[in-house]
Amino acid sequence: MTGKFIVIEGLDATGKSTLAGKLAKRLNATLLKCPARLKAPDLSEGNLRSYFDNRPPLQRRAYYRAANLIASEQAEIALQNSHVVMDRYWTSTVAFAALDDDSDLDQEWQGRYPPELRKPDVVILLTVDEENRTKRMRERGEPVTDEEQNLAEDVVHREDVLRVYRRFDPIEVDTSRLAPDAVLEVVFAALKKSHIIT
Repeated sequence: MTGKFIVIEGLDATGKSTLAGKLAKRLNATLLKCPARLKAPDLSEGNLRSYFDNRPPLQRRAYYRAANLIASEQAEIALQNSHVVMDRYWTSTVAFAALDDDSDLDQEWQGRYPPELRKPDVVILLTVDEENRTKRMRERGEPVTDEEQNLAEDVVHREDVLRVYRRFDPIEVDTSRLAPDAVLEVVFAALKKSHIIT
């Protein structure tokens, strides 16, 4: 059996992780996250993501590119036995590069996957109005990255990131007025309609 590779994308607080978990359970699929939790005790007490999120853009982007290769390999293995639902992937790496003034990553790879990465069968892009997104982020009580702070304050940057996501031809779902179970039903119906799942 070769499963389908489904990637869930969107800005923080759109419901990605919640949907990814619910969809993986509904499809009896393998749930993966990109970046995977990687550790290097010599660099960081926690996982590498928090370390590289505080590095200069060039180093941060290099970390995320490498993390995508690891995620792609994990997906290849899991797809031999099940569908894969992945929370973020290459699409996020390219979309968030749009925030870097000195990056050509978003231009070079908009809507494209490098040959070394497994291309998803479908990308689901979750969106939410900024008022709801800000409220959800406050309710989480988690630290906000510099990138997310930038997105919250700058509508042009936020639209730039979403524009790059849309270059990957995703199925787009606005979660602003939907409960998590309703989002699952909308996405499940869209996957059936597009013949990703039967």
